Formats: sequence, structure tokens, C-alpha cells
Amino acid sequence: MCLSAPVSFAASAVLFLTGLYSLRIAYQKNPSYIPLACIPIAFAIQQACEGIVWLGIQGRSPAETNLAALGFLAFAYWFWLFWSPWAVAQTECQLTVQWICWGAGFVGLIYGALLYLPLTQQPTWLAVRVIHQSIQYETRLIFDPWFSQDCVRLIYAIIILMPLVLASNPSLKVLGGAVCLSAIVSQWLLDEVFTSFWCFFAALLSLFILYICQTTPSQSAS
Repeated sequence: MCLSAPVSFAASAVLFLTGLYSLRIAYQKNPSYIPLACIPIAFAIQQACEGIVWLGIQGRSPAETNLAALGFLAFAYWFWLFWSPWAVAQTECQLTVQWICWGAGFVGLIYGALLYLPLTQQPTWLAVRVIHQSIQYETRLIFDPWFSQDCVRLIYAIIILMPLVLASNPSLKVLGGAVCLSAIVSQWLLDEVFTSFWCFFAALLSLFILYICQTTPSQSAS
């Protein structure tokens, strides 16, 4: 995110430890929450990638910077679009909502592939720079001739947020509302570095998953 490599690595460490504890609780209480409990660990890896981006920029190593940026964007542009809806689907008890979540994840899988994979084949489509002590990922997308950046982000947000908002678990609705608010704040105040900041905000909010795993009824009692 913004500020420095130590901030990204510190966030990564906290997220990783929280994710491990969440996994343990989910495994003991309700294994259907295991995919959800993995989310802080995935965010930990993503934040570590951004820490390496910072090191690459500071060390003036374009190869290191671009490789780490592609690692960061693999999560930001692709992974979250299918993993988040499918993780919610695993926890869902209402069949209709479950199918909506599976469908959103499938759409996210295709949409994310179209966002991300071209960047791995076209090196000139990705530029990484520091703006106002924050990292900007400037990308060219295959949707650019037809859709504005705001439209691409809106579709992305709908895929991510719809399953959380529709979830039967009230705590997941709260998480969805918080993630939505963080997206609005990032878009409004930090448009140039939106990707970095929203991912960081979402990573911090994923710590709430520990509470969700702790308060969910055990599978034997559900």
C-alpha cells in the first residue's frame, strides 16, 4: 500500500497469523468456513508482493518491480473475483443465494482472466510508479476501447460485493458494507492509487473474518 515496504510486510505478518488462527477455528467449528478463513492468508501474500514492489522501486530493479506487481495484481485483478464469491457460497444455507454466489464467482473467474492475463503477455501494458508516497499500478485493459475505468471498477465491485450483501450470515453483510464503504472512499479520495489503497483497506477488513469464524455456530449445532 502507501508509505513503505515495512508497512506492507508488517500488514502481511499480521494477516498471515490471523488467517492461520481463523483456519484453526473454522476447521474445529465449521469446515465450510475454511475457504473464507483463507482470505487473510491470501491478503498476506498480496501485501508481501506489494512490499517487494516497494523494494524493487527503491532498488531501481524494473524486473523485480514488474514481477512483484504482477503477483500483486494476480490477486487484485483475478483471484478475489472468484475466490470471494465462492467462499461465501460455501457458508451459505439458502440454495438461491448459494447459486447466485457460485454464478458470481464463475463470472468473476472469466472477467478476472480478461483483466489480468493480457498484462502477463504485454509488458508495456503495466507501469508501476510512486505518486504521493503511494504505488500506482497503471494498466492498459482490453476493455479500454469500450468501457471507462469507472465502469470496469463498478462491475468488479458488484461481483465482489453482491454475495456478501446477500449472505444469510449478518456478519458477512457487515463485512460487505465495510468493503463497499472502503471502495467508495478509495475512489473518491485516492483515485490515482485506487488499486493499492482499496486492496489494503480490504486486507485490514479481512481481519474481521476471525470474528466471523469465532461466532459462527458449530457444524454439529447448525
